[in-house]
Amino acid sequence: YRRLGEPALDQLNQLLGQMEPDEIVRRKTPTYHIVLLVQNYVGLYHLYRLVSESHIRYFNHRPRIPKSLLTYWRTGLLLGSACEAGEVFMGVKKVYQQANSQYESARELLDQQKHKILARYYDYLEVQPLTNNSYLLRVPNNGINTETDLINLNRLIIDLADLTKRPVVATGDSHYLEQEDRVFRKIMQTNMGYSDAENQPDLYFRTTAEMIACYANYLGKEKATEIVVTNTQAIAAKIRDDMRPFPDGSFPPLIASADNDVQELTWNTAYKLYGKNGKLPEIVKKRVERELKAIIDNGFAVMYFIAHKLVKKSNEDGYIVGSRGSVGSSLVASLCGITEVNPLVPHYRCINCLYSEFVEGGQYGSGFDLPPKVCPECGEPLFRDGQDIPFETFLGFDGDKQPDIDLNFSGEYQPEAHRYVVDMFGETHTYRAGTIGSYAEKNAEGLVRGYLEKYQLQANRARIRQLASGLNGVKRTTGQHPGGIVVIPKEREVYDFTPVQFPANDFNAPMTTTHFDFNSMHDTILKLDILGHMDPTMLKMLSDITGQRVTDIPIPDEKVMSLFVSNEALGLSPGQTSTDAATLGLPELGTPLARDMIRETTPSRFYNLVQLMGLSHGTDVWKGNAQELIRNGTCTIDEVIGCRDGIMTSLIHWGIPSKTAFDIMEKVRKGKGLTESQEALMREKNIPDWYIDSCKKIKYMFPKAHAAAYSISSLRIAWFKVYYPAAFYATYFTVRAARQFDSSVMCQPQEQILLEMQRLKQLFQTDASSEKDKKSFELLELVEEMYARGIEFLPVDVMQSEASRFIVESDNKVRPTLDTIPGISPAMAEKIVKTREDGPFKSQEEVGLRCGLGNVALQALCDSGCLGDMPATNQIDLFSLMS
Repeated sequence: YRRLGEPALDQLNQLLGQMEPDEIVRRKTPTYHIVLLVQNYVGLYHLYRLVSESHIRYFNHRPRIPKSLLTYWRTGLLLGSACEAGEVFMGVKKVYQQANSQYESARELLDQQKHKILARYYDYLEVQPLTNNSYLLRVPNNGINTETDLINLNRLIIDLADLTKRPVVATGDSHYLEQEDRVFRKIMQTNMGYSDAENQPDLYFRTTAEMIACYANYLGKEKATEIVVTNTQAIAAKIRDDMRPFPDGSFPPLIASADNDVQELTWNTAYKLYGKNGKLPEIVKKRVERELKAIIDNGFAVMYFIAHKLVKKSNEDGYIVGSRGSVGSSLVASLCGITEVNPLVPHYRCINCLYSEFVEGGQYGSGFDLPPKVCPECGEPLFRDGQDIPFETFLGFDGDKQPDIDLNFSGEYQPEAHRYVVDMFGETHTYRAGTIGSYAEKNAEGLVRGYLEKYQLQANRARIRQLASGLNGVKRTTGQHPGGIVVIPKEREVYDFTPVQFPANDFNAPMTTTHFDFNSMHDTILKLDILGHMDPTMLKMLSDITGQRVTDIPIPDEKVMSLFVSNEALGLSPGQTSTDAATLGLPELGTPLARDMIRETTPSRFYNLVQLMGLSHGTDVWKGNAQELIRNGTCTIDEVIGCRDGIMTSLIHWGIPSKTAFDIMEKVRKGKGLTESQEALMREKNIPDWYIDSCKKIKYMFPKAHAAAYSISSLRIAWFKVYYPAAFYATYFTVRAARQFDSSVMCQPQEQILLEMQRLKQLFQTDASSEKDKKSFELLELVEEMYARGIEFLPVDVMQSEASRFIVESDNKVRPTLDTIPGISPAMAEKIVKTREDGPFKSQEEVGLRCGLGNVALQALCDSGCLGDMPATNQIDLFSLMS
């Protein structure tokens, strides 16, 4: 295409359009192995086109490349004839058989033009060690019976190369590094259904000396050295030294106005919030200037602009968006509306007159915890904000680190957000981010056990684990990132960076994915993390039910914060429920671990919650570390290391230089501890021993911006739990208990709920409990709490219940959904709701006929009582009804 231009591409696309994807299969053409080496960047582009077509158009059990397509796109590629499954070896073997396994006769036959044409198609021919092809000796009636026959086949390939002036290269067809690694391939082949996995040849990576020894005894050392060393180096010399799988640098999509738009939006919002008398506070101005310089100079503005557009679109459609990761460390991201987390130091600002007051010194971890205060200039209550997060956490100390802007969209809205990106950049420039799934420890052990069972081998637990460790991390399948969308710049093609395919080669997938795992291209092309999350869905439903604007909810609210001390704000007294925890059903705060942490730390301020979020999501941060320090009274929840950003800000307050504080934070958060010089400097600044020891134990840390965003979302949902309880429970059961809420169990009277909880508690003492049992227990705890607050379930009703959404019918009545009935799927429930719009059901039989339900589903409706006293039949003309 690049050599011949657009007309050639048009012609090729026209030809491809006339072919059915499975046409090659229907023609039953033979398939062969081939080796493709990329010679230059034109060849790399062509390789990616070929790999893409082989996966998307010509996949049949495995990717296939039509020879005609390979011929068209072979410029820049070196074609090797491959192994015994290659076209040249198969052709030579056929000639040898025609010559009745006589070497000289076969050599004469090779001089025919058709065999020369076959060989000339390849840039080099390959021969391999005799052991690689020894399986041919076990194939009956194929004319290959002795090792001499295998030698003759290799000699004939060399003869054919001489006839066609093609170099011969000795290759090992290596599939693993060491000879003893063979067992791992046997295990995998057994799992893949290979019947002869035990008889596979040794395909380990041979040394040069070993390779020469494979050929010297029948070719002589000089010829063996030529094909092993000389010709191999000649082929390698034809390949550019600077070849990379994708180009150096960063290639975000270009939006000409992005730089100006981001600057304008940022400054306008900054002046709107802080610009009293047309002048910004110095702390705001300096931070904005520094961030914008880093963002624009490094070409990151387009990422901010796209994220701004996505969040704006979602908000306009009624769905709030949560931020993940460290994007909340950027003030520009906050001013562009990408995140609600404001990273400035804690401060007051007046919404009325724009007065602002910044509280530096580190005594407050969050501006939400500042004491209430009125504006000294206009008397209005001041808004409190600022989470004290350094910008370096997001873009690095020099502001040049590739940014990750991860956004939590409502799961309901996520497909719409994806479509919006496709509309912005076009289908040919948007792809799902591909992933590569590998064998984990449990999967690998399953493979090992299957192998041992098939071949009736014995192994103890230690040996099974040892074998499984050799399979850990090996590719198992391909997939797609749950929300990642890759955007290719308009002036480029995706094949400049990666081939494309369907995830797991599923041709029903709505979008193609990158063939490479996106992590390998993280700093090269733009990935937008448009993730689906339950919290925005819950907040949308709560807002719809109550009419309350989510963004108007005060944070913190006194009653809401009291939930972390007692359940009094829920109208309950101690002992009224089996658990006194008031945080049941709150995201990140209702889990057993979070409840235990809340009991131990008794958080009373917003920053305490941020710390808890960091502690519960980190590795080796809470147990054996912060937990012991708090228990012993060594430090408080405010002082302990909870989030990665806190390390940098605390060290700076202790007098550590900013760059050194940043470097220490980066090492600690990645689990790399401290260097001797860093520890010495910390001790020189009189930093407590417990703090230094804590840094050494940490393996992974959560970013403060992420923790703050989670805390804001959780407190908003908690606000509805306190002030609109029926709406809260209806929303929770709809969004977070979908397909797990069983109305036959959960909607029983309170005494039955308590008995079921007791049964599950006893089950938890054994090994017979499952994750489903644990989730059921959590739901029962919430049902018990709901009953204690005076809220009841109405019966499931075929004419009044929604398909999949719990509805509030009064302040203290919630009606469950049809799909909570065991045996009724969401699709059945939707069908019932749609059908009843045409008129009420007169009998049970009519429900089944009109809704297309089988006897089992109809019986489930009857058993649930949702059909009431509806008669079995209404004596109508069934034939007329069905027609």
